[in-house]
Amino acid sequence: MGAAALSSTLSSCSGSRAAGSSAKAEFDLVIAHATTTDHFTHRAYMLFADHINKGSEGRINARVFPNGVFGGDRQLIESVQLNNIQATAPSTSPLAAFSKNMNVWDLPFKFDSRDEAFTVLDGEFGQARLKELEDVQIVGLGYWENGFRNLTHKVKDLELPQGLKGLKVRTLENPTQIRAWNATGASATPMAFTEVYTGLQQGTIDAQENPLALIASQKFYEVQKYMVMSNHVYTPMPLLLSKKFFDELPLELQELVKEAGTLSTQYCREEAIKDEEKSKNAILEGGVEIRDISNHERDQMREIMSAAAEPYLRGLLGDQIIDDMNKAVEASRA
Repeated sequence: MGAAALSSTLSSCSGSRAAGSSAKAEFDLVIAHATTTDHFTHRAYMLFADHINKGSEGRINARVFPNGVFGGDRQLIESVQLNNIQATAPSTSPLAAFSKNMNVWDLPFKFDSRDEAFTVLDGEFGQARLKELEDVQIVGLGYWENGFRNLTHKVKDLELPQGLKGLKVRTLENPTQIRAWNATGASATPMAFTEVYTGLQQGTIDAQENPLALIASQKFYEVQKYMVMSNHVYTPMPLLLSKKFFDELPLELQELVKEAGTLSTQYCREEAIKDEEKSKNAILEGGVEIRDISNHERDQMREIMSAAAEPYLRGLLGDQIIDDMNKAVEASRA
């Protein structure tokens, strides 16, 4: 987005300014995201901004712009790189185009629980992936949560994986996930998130996979009537900050921003857990028939999808990082 367009958008959007921030702030911190204001991550963005506004006593003016006014995840990441905006928290899949080791989080059926995921993300392995972002002019402040991804579809009594054959499943524009879904017999169909509802409505796609909160907030239950709790991929959302912006801050404000990152990360995770049952109920009330994946289905899906995804990522990233990831996961279960 050019400077003129950015200025126009900033003028027309209503940002968030906490009490104590000043119109004559030393630093402007534009925080943008692509989800709606009723998604739990928006509350985490607001907490992040408010903590910085209050803690800086007006030296930083942090504002939140939701609903994709600055574009989708890829555009937002590019804007953070260029310091056109200063912060966002995308899924790791689009971030992998900027820092290839972020691809490791797309390995299917890697985590059996949130606790395992948190242990790996907050440990040496996960923090090393955040540190690598500095090579592309981004500071990683922590891992927010998007949640486990689940499959909605149009076929009654669909069994996995055999029922997927020929089904057009919308996936992220991510080669790892495309390979994994194609291996099941499905026809993986990459599509921008903003087009998914219409794609389901018009029959361009037969199924899609997303965390419960996004399925509920985007009202996919209006155009899909079946869902299996597949929990096939856990999706973290790294909180990103422009390195140029961060480097220009004095040390005390750098520490404040890092503190806000830690607080908002913990808050986002807590809100995600609380929101899960609420979202599931909203989907049920929308008329969707929900069932849990069986152990047999899970074992088959894990074997098929992993056999397609892991060799590809070993070729892309090298054996060492995949081996380190596997070791970190095993250690989280000890």
